[in-house]
Amino acid sequence: MKLANLLSKPKWQDKDPGVRRIAVATDNDPSLVSALREILRADDDAGVRLAALKRVNDYELWRERSTADSDAGVRRMARDNYLTLFCADSGGPPLPRRVAELETLSTEEIEQVALRAALRELRADALARVRKPAVLAEAVANDRDPELRVQALERIEDAALLERIAERTRRTDKTVSRHARERVEALRIGAGDVDAITRRARHLCEQVEVLMREPDTAVQGKLEAIGAAWRKLGSAVPADLVRRYNGAREILAQPRSREPKPPQAAPRETETPAAAPAPRQRPDSAVASAAASAQRDRDQRHGLLHELEEMIDRFSATIDAGDSAAARAIRPAIDRLAAAVGSLPAALERRIAPLHARYADMERWLHWSTHKRRAAICDELVALPDTGLHPDALATRVRELRDEWQRLDAAESGTTGTIALTRRFHALCHRALRPAKPYFERRDERRRAHTEAVHALLARADALTPGSNEWKALAGLRLELAAALRQLDGVEPRERTALAKRIKHHIAGIAPRLEARARDVEAGKESIIARARALAEAPAQRDLPRSVRELQREWTALGNGRRGPDQRQWREFRAACDAVFGKLDAERKERDGVAASARAQALDVIGQIETLAEQDIDSPDAARQRLREIDARWSQLGNSERALDQRYRRAHDSITRLLKDAARTKRLHRYSAALEKYRLLRAIETGAEEPAAVAPRWESLGPPAPEFAALDARYARAGDPSARAPSFDVETALDVLVRLEFLAGLDSPPSDRQRRMDHQVRRLSAHLRGGESTEPAVELAALFAAWFGLPAGAPGELEARFTAAARAGMDNLP
Repeated sequence: MKLANLLSKPKWQDKDPGVRRIAVATDNDPSLVSALREILRADDDAGVRLAALKRVNDYELWRERSTADSDAGVRRMARDNYLTLFCADSGGPPLPRRVAELETLSTEEIEQVALRAALRELRADALARVRKPAVLAEAVANDRDPELRVQALERIEDAALLERIAERTRRTDKTVSRHARERVEALRIGAGDVDAITRRARHLCEQVEVLMREPDTAVQGKLEAIGAAWRKLGSAVPADLVRRYNGAREILAQPRSREPKPPQAAPRETETPAAAPAPRQRPDSAVASAAASAQRDRDQRHGLLHELEEMIDRFSATIDAGDSAAARAIRPAIDRLAAAVGSLPAALERRIAPLHARYADMERWLHWSTHKRRAAICDELVALPDTGLHPDALATRVRELRDEWQRLDAAESGTTGTIALTRRFHALCHRALRPAKPYFERRDERRRAHTEAVHALLARADALTPGSNEWKALAGLRLELAAALRQLDGVEPRERTALAKRIKHHIAGIAPRLEARARDVEAGKESIIARARALAEAPAQRDLPRSVRELQREWTALGNGRRGPDQRQWREFRAACDAVFGKLDAERKERDGVAASARAQALDVIGQIETLAEQDIDSPDAARQRLREIDARWSQLGNSERALDQRYRRAHDSITRLLKDAARTKRLHRYSAALEKYRLLRAIETGAEEPAAVAPRWESLGPPAPEFAALDARYARAGDPSARAPSFDVETALDVLVRLEFLAGLDSPPSDRQRRMDHQVRRLSAHLRGGESTEPAVELAALFAAWFGLPAGAPGELEARFTAAARAGMDNLP
């Protein structure tokens, strides 16, 4: 050994992960090769672990690392290689184990196995678990086994996909192509396709007509098969083909003439066998018997010598090759043959003697070398606790050293070497494993806990009632069982086989129930879809939304089935529900359109009446006529919207009030005109305005009412400077004011309280005497006339009282 190797670590133990990766992938160091299994589990670098895993390339390790490695990339690469070996013809476990491991694979991995596996039985089992139509179609097109291609084809229910398969395999597999087209035809017939039924019926008619030309012995079975196929067509067969088919069957039912059979040939006479030759005479002498026995002995000795020579040649070859184990196995055979032969020829003795001496030397050298190796093993065990290896790697290394020790024992003819060295070896093994003991105890605890969890899961599975309808719990239990089966590496090794059998037993019991449940759910959802489609085609009704909601509740109550059919059926169900709601939406939109049109008309009418309400009413009669027209249009619309009706009523009431105000204004026009003239007259009398400036406005007011003629007289006096006006009578003015304030409902000042009381007494006395009461309008006009007839010069406070009382009196008039 070189000094550099003694002073430095090998490259596969270098601190640089890149150096370790290259060394693990390429070096042939025996110590590296023996440590590969430890490296692929314990090295800190994922690339180094993957390089070691590729170097070992063992199926079990690929499978273990695909779930146990801490790096996702290593797990993915390990999973790919594991699946490659799983699908390969060789390099993997036996077929029964592969079939059992299918339970631990995902759906996508099972699909890969169904398409890639080299073993036909493995592909068949994986293909039976596949549900995706695209994968089945790929198997139909590319699988090497014709029977599997047909089985996969039988599970495809999509007519469009079957047509593509038939076209794809038209030139490569005519049997599959023809079978696919027959399946398409059968699906269309089952769906009620009239063209497909017609083609099939015509073909069956042709088959029946062909039977008319065949012998009777071959007709009956074929006719029954054709009849069964004809009955499957139902009642959609065209009438002319029905007549054609029935006519051909009637012809076949009639007896047909039979041709006579040719006479059978006469049996040939048997020939008499020739006489057997007489047996030879055997010699009977003692000389011949002794010669035969001697010849046998010579032949036997010759054979033994020949075999001994061959064995000596093999013995020499094994010694030359240094194969002590083979030489040790051959030597007893040489001794047995030599004893059987007896005295050996001198040539053989000369050949055997040096071989035995060489064998003894080889045994001595073997003992020396094995002793050296045993000492090296003990030295490695001494240093092993200080290497810092992972406990699993440490235990693996100790196990490998024990195996090597046993091989050394076997190489030395079953001896155990020096007893002291052997005792030291076993003590060092215990010492090396002592630091890993806590780790293994914790691992055993975890394994026990995991084992207890698996037992608890199986107890739940055992306690599950056989007729239980808790499908969600069953599906969850099925997933838990599959997960537990995949994770059996974490339980006690001695219980793995038994637990795996129990888990598979429960899975085998639950899976058919879930499949049956999935079929029931699928059938129930098909029924709901059919009812939803019927609702979509039914005429619109008020209870359609409630019916759809009931179907949705039934759909939810059914629960979930298989994912693929569930998604397909959900899309179909949603499409049917959308069709129902689409129809209702169309009708609602139509109603909304009619309502919108009616609302637009109502808004137009409301706009007209609101415009009328905002205008000044110059002609009440024209306004009333326009209001009647608008009312007629509003009544024809029949509006039911409360807000619009309230808006219309507000505008209508506003116009009504305006019309009433206009009529009242017209009735009170003589009072208001008289008051306006009186105001202009007061302006002239007080000198606030000139007569010339007031004259146009005076004339525009027109002549006053006859009872207010005093205004014109006062106006004439006011415009004549030479005219002499009489003096103003305050008492008369106060009497008029008190009476006017009483009529207007206003309070009189305290100074006129007695005057007002006197007026009330006079009115009461007149009423008691039976006098007729004067109407307010006539009384107001008389009071206006009395005030207008007073001379000019009324004090301002009296004028103010008159103006207030006059306005209040006019407001009280109806």
